[in-house]
Amino acid sequence: MNNLKLPNKTRLYYLCQVVGWGVYGLALVFFYYYTSEQITYREVVSIVMLCLLALGLTHGFRQIFKKSTWIELPLPKLVALVLACNFIMAAVYTMANLLIDRSLNLAARDLDRTEWLISLSILTVNAMTLFLLWSVIYFAIAFFTRYRKEEIERLKWESALKDFELNKLKSQLNPHFVFNALNGIRSLVDEDRAKAKSAITQLSNILRSSLLSDRARTIPLSEELKTVNDYLNLEKIRFEERLQFATHLKPETLSIQVPPMMIQTLVENAVKHGLSKKVAGGSIHISSSLTNGFAEIRIDNTGKLDGTDSGGFGIANTRHRLELIYNRNDLFDIHQSDPETVTAIIKIPIPKK
Repeated sequence: MNNLKLPNKTRLYYLCQVVGWGVYGLALVFFYYYTSEQITYREVVSIVMLCLLALGLTHGFRQIFKKSTWIELPLPKLVALVLACNFIMAAVYTMANLLIDRSLNLAARDLDRTEWLISLSILTVNAMTLFLLWSVIYFAIAFFTRYRKEEIERLKWESALKDFELNKLKSQLNPHFVFNALNGIRSLVDEDRAKAKSAITQLSNILRSSLLSDRARTIPLSEELKTVNDYLNLEKIRFEERLQFATHLKPETLSIQVPPMMIQTLVENAVKHGLSKKVAGGSIHISSSLTNGFAEIRIDNTGKLDGTDSGGFGIANTRHRLELIYNRNDLFDIHQSDPETVTAIIKIPIPKK
């Protein structure tokens, strides 16, 4: 029996049809009663038959419309077809009205040809107006429903495309990071096995965090900074005193959600393009604050920003990911804040409560 249950939209259509034509029938009853101060049983039967006929005609028109491709037609052709169908329905309705009145002896008197044509024309125009009103309501609902469906499909497609691009970016990011980390560990194996062992443990922590981060669109800033600290400690073993780093983080920012591995990528860029090019090394400073509805994460590192650095993978990756997640292109900035310092700023919108 459950297989016979009608979909919600179909049930709503039938309910609207019955209620709509029922209201029309009641309006005719009140009209007859108001004009003559009485209504006979035969007039009620005539009204019921006409309402059932109108319901059947409009339902048939709907079935033809659903099985056709009219909705894909240009508007002028669609309007012409709808008008033609409305005229046919109005003609059938009018002829049925005259036949029902004659069969129930509701016609007041025999009409001459001119009077009959005038009556026929008035009835046809009234019926045409009635079916045009039904068509306008039906097509307005049909086009609105189609628009909503297309809009939902478009949003689903955009969402799926964004997820695909984000996953692609993250899959590109992990091999890039692992390659640099393994190079660092390789340089320690012959020099200091204890440090190499410690570095492997740190790399293991980073890889575990990286694998877990692939399952999430965003993670708390505190979790991201654990990965950053592991990475910097790993690089600290390789660079020794040439690498100095410090963090100054506002406690209220630690729970802010950020894209995984994003800060780590920028820090990695700072080491690769900044500190590693300096004989004396340099420093990295990470800070966070809340300003004007944003969590602002700032990374200052020793180095010089040139055309290659500003357009490299890490920078392009950061810009693209932020734009995909937050639908804004003003959340990332990188610039030369002084002759020896490059500053990168990430802004994360704070959801309104």
